[in-house]
Amino acid sequence: MMGKLEELRQKNAAILTGNGQNVQAQHAAGKKTARERLDSLLDKGSFVEIEKFVKRTFATPGFEAASEAGEGVVCGYGTIGERAVFVYAQDYTVLSGSLSAAHASKIIKVMDMAAKNGVPVIGILDSGGARISEGVAAIGSTAAILNKYSELSGVVPTLTVVAGPCIGTAAYIAAVSDFTFMTDGISEVALHGPQIYASASGKSLKETELFGAKNHAEKTGIAQFAYANEEECAQGVKKLLSFLPSNNLDEAPYEASADDLNRQLPFTGEEEFDARAVAASICDNSDIFEIQAAFAPDIFLAFGRINGNVCGIIANAKAELTAAGAKKAARFVGLLDAFSIPAVTLVNCGGTEIDIDAEQDSLITDAARLLSAYAQAGIAKLTLVTGKAVGDGFAVMCPKALGADLVYAWPSAEISSMPPEAGAIILYEDEIKAAEDGIAAKEQMKEKYIEEYANPWQAAAQGVVDDVIEPAYTRQILAAALEMTLTKRENRLPKKHGVLPL
Repeated sequence: MMGKLEELRQKNAAILTGNGQNVQAQHAAGKKTARERLDSLLDKGSFVEIEKFVKRTFATPGFEAASEAGEGVVCGYGTIGERAVFVYAQDYTVLSGSLSAAHASKIIKVMDMAAKNGVPVIGILDSGGARISEGVAAIGSTAAILNKYSELSGVVPTLTVVAGPCIGTAAYIAAVSDFTFMTDGISEVALHGPQIYASASGKSLKETELFGAKNHAEKTGIAQFAYANEEECAQGVKKLLSFLPSNNLDEAPYEASADDLNRQLPFTGEEEFDARAVAASICDNSDIFEIQAAFAPDIFLAFGRINGNVCGIIANAKAELTAAGAKKAARFVGLLDAFSIPAVTLVNCGGTEIDIDAEQDSLITDAARLLSAYAQAGIAKLTLVTGKAVGDGFAVMCPKALGADLVYAWPSAEISSMPPEAGAIILYEDEIKAAEDGIAAKEQMKEKYIEEYANPWQAAAQGVVDDVIEPAYTRQILAAALEMTLTKRENRLPKKHGVLPL
């Protein structure tokens, strides 16, 4: 028996220490190893590994079998902030973290266990791609992982950290996850490797510019979070998890706050609207966690807490709504709905952008996706009009007609069916034409239109706004509304699912 125990210890030590030369190469590339990443992410001593000794290959004829213990991925479970999570981390020091059938089987086992136990899945991607020796079976295995992500979507949160190359079919993992994290200098996501693009274009490519964190945070939106280093990235994962429920039947974590519920906001409604400042002022201790900050900056998204209760905040950061902004907001609303997290919408939108190219591209369909996302969401929905809510800018930003439970407006709000200038021209055309100074008359009629029509009092009189409130008391009013709507239930027409606009 002593001999067997010694054999076990030696095998464990060999796996845990890894190939020294490969570990050095990983560090030289500015990257942590898979186990180091799990150590920095999970509570100390909480990680329990599963299928540690798996080693098998399905090499196709003509290829040499390639297999090592662990199959290039470390899988198991542990805790973050004493909450259970299932994790997998591709190990680039073992066969370059290449994805094989056995490698995929380990990942799928982790995901299945997460679904059965109702806890989040965190994946760390760092792989040289599919295991070439296994041919198309390796691609099929990747597709099986993607299918499992689809099954888990809306059941348990899925968080993916891209901590190295993620090239080929595996790139879709970054796109189908609920949240994707990337790190400057080491993360790469692409469907085709740089050699393929270089061959097709005849030009050499800068991988970090086209496939790196900055590109996917700003241009594609695949990365909801981009960090300067792996330590900051791990802290970001922990912070995000603190706002998420463990599964779709659980409640988001409540945290009692010492922040004064009746604290007044430092706003009058006359100052220039700052989405981040208003969102922070509403939330406990001004603590908000922004989502997709670099992508589509016309829309601001964040998690926060109001009197201890988690909510998602959607706000217009610019006066015009873009196609990318609408798509960004729609996805977030859908995610909030999947996990029963209330939505608080701060409206300051003069309408969709006036851009013929954008309209001919995807503006209409993307704005329609936002309309559909709000309409289909059965969560508590609170809307506050802080500035403009004009035309389709009113229609897409969660009015009562899209299911908002309560709609409030600041006294300075401008709510109307059309921009004041257009309204003035249509309603007061005769007065403008009769005036000696047409330009001055148009400005005068514009102010008259705002005073008579484009104001919160008309909206309240028509029942599209529940109350006009003082900006200073916004926090306590929203807190009370949130407490009242948390237990909301709706009966809807029976169907399998809706069809969102493309």
